Amino acid sequence: MGNDYRVKSTYYGGYPATYLRRIKALFPDKKRALHVFSGKVDLVTFPGDTVDINPAVSPTYLDDAQTLLTVPLDQYDIVLADPPYSVEDCEHYGTSMVKRNSVMRALQGLRSGTHVVWLDQVLPMYRKDAFAVEATIGMWKSTNHRFRGITIFRRL
Repeated sequence: MGNDYRVKSTYYGGYPATYLRRIKALFPDKKRALHVFSGKVDLVTFPGDTVDINPAVSPTYLDDAQTLLTVPLDQYDIVLADPPYSVEDCEHYGTSMVKRNSVMRALQGLRSGTHVVWLDQVLPMYRKDAFAVEATIGMWKSTNHRFRGITIFRRL
């Protein structure tokens, strides 16, 4: 991610400084973004609505990413997801581990053609008749940091 590996929001687990700008450059035509597991995402760099289970971060939708029951998924053309990677990370957030396959099942409510940009150390289980993998990108924040993968799915 270059020489700037700070987290602009200072929120534990927040995106590296240039991540959102780089992802936005890949999708210049996308107009309605949904940030899942949003925490304190930089909405100036990548505007959109937010989903989080923690009311303290004031999300647009206070909801569980494993169900997304209150989120009108058909309104979005791109979803950015950055779930907690480990039990240790969950302890920082005060949550339990996420069932990634449940999140992907909930995201089946998206319109056809919607992209999901998934940042994680794990490739989530997904239905191949619901999503296609369009790209994978390896990412290091800096030396001595965890390696993460960016998987770009398209809703079929």
